[in-house]
Amino acid sequence: MTSIQRTSWLCGVALLALACLLPSFAAAQDPEPQAPGIRAVTANVRYGTARDGVHAWPLRRELALGVLEGARPDVLGLQEALRFQVEEVRARFPHHVVIGEGRDGGDRGEWTALLVDGRRFTVRAAGTFRLAPKDELGAVGWDAALTRIATWAELSDREDGGRVVRVINAHFDHIGQQARLESARLIGRFAAGRGELPTVVLGDFNAGEQSAPLKALAEAGFRDTFRDANPDELPVGTGHGFRGGRGGAKIDHVLVDDRLETVEAWIDWTEAEGRFPSDHRFVGAVMRRRKD
Repeated sequence: MTSIQRTSWLCGVALLALACLLPSFAAAQDPEPQAPGIRAVTANVRYGTARDGVHAWPLRRELALGVLEGARPDVLGLQEALRFQVEEVRARFPHHVVIGEGRDGGDRGEWTALLVDGRRFTVRAAGTFRLAPKDELGAVGWDAALTRIATWAELSDREDGGRVVRVINAHFDHIGQQARLESARLIGRFAAGRGELPTVVLGDFNAGEQSAPLKALAEAGFRDTFRDANPDELPVGTGHGFRGGRGGAKIDHVLVDDRLETVEAWIDWTEAEGRFPSDHRFVGAVMRRRKD
C-alpha cells in the first residue's frame, strides 16, 4: 500500500467513525422536550362565616390570599370556601376559571372548588359529584356528618401540546370513618371509569398518611407527592386548629398517579404575629407528565 493509499484509507475510517457518532451527538444536542411542570395547591381556607374571633376570615384574609398568590398555582383546589370567599380568591387570580358549586347546590353551602389558569388550560370536561352511594343533591354518605363533594376537571394543556390531565379536588368528612374510606374508594373508581389520563387528586381528606383512606387511594394507583420529594420529613401536621405548630397528621394531600412524576412538593408553614392563613396548612406540588 502506498502512502497515498494509506492516507485515503485512514481518512475513510475516520469519516465512518464520525458518521457513526453523529446520530448520538444529534440526540444529545436535541433531546425530547420535557413536559412543563404543573403547580397544584390545595387549601382548606376555613369557611368565612365561622365565629373564630381573632382568626375570623376578615382578619386573616389578606394573609391567606398573599400565601396563595405566592404559591403561583396553575391549579388551585379550595375546600370549605363559601361563595364570597371563592370570589375573593378569584379576584387575585383574574385569569383563573372557577369550576364547582356549593355542596347544597348552586351557590349554597361550602365549595370544593377548582381554580384553573385559563391562559394555560382549556377545560375539556368538568363536574361535581357527591361523596355518597348515590350522587343526589343533599346526599350524606355512609356515616358522614355532612354532605361532602368532589369537583373534577379534564384540562387540555396548551404548554404540553394539548395533552389532557385530570384533576380531582375532594373534601372528606371529618367524623365518619367509613365515609372517608368509601369516599377514597369512590374517587379511585371515578378516575378509573373516566379513562386513562394522568390524574391529580388533591384536597382535605381528614385522614393521615397511614390511614385506611390513603391506603385505598394508594391501591387505586395514587401516591403522595410530598413523600416523593420529602420522604423523611417530620413533623408534617397540616390541621392545626389555629394553634400553630407542626404536630399531628398530614391530612391535606396532593396525590398523583404513575403517569406523572413529582418535581417538588411543600407544606406552607406561614405564621405572622400569631395569625395563620387558615386552620389548615396549604400544601402544594409541581408535577409533570412522564415521557411517553
